[in-house]
Amino acid sequence: MIINNKIYNIMSKKKNETHFVVKNLIKLMNDRDLNKTKFAELIDFKEPKWNKISNGNQSLSVDEISKIAEKLDMREIDLFTYPDKFYEPKNTNNDVKAQITVELKEELKHRVLELVFGNSNLELLTKKE
Repeated sequence: MIINNKIYNIMSKKKNETHFVVKNLIKLMNDRDLNKTKFAELIDFKEPKWNKISNGNQSLSVDEISKIAEKLDMREIDLFTYPDKFYEPKNTNNDVKAQITVELKEELKHRVLELVFGNSNLELLTKKE
């Protein structure tokens, strides 16, 4: 992000403060029963770099988060929401469409259609094709 001609890391933090994404990565490392060495190897980082990151002494860039997600076979967003997974809401279109087929005897047809369409649409009921 560029503000007043200065570039700011979007993952910036106070010194020695661990970012929540890093905390999620540590949870993930523990959930997979990996030590720091094995986890660093898995995400293709050198162990000293992962130690600095996990101790809150170094930030992650967006590119690094993407690479870590790829190595862990995850989506970037899931590193932010771990252990939960982020799911996009499905189509929330509230326009419900329904089609009903009812077979009736001729004498009931007029009464049922009148109930469904009301008296104002009586011409639909009596029209012959």
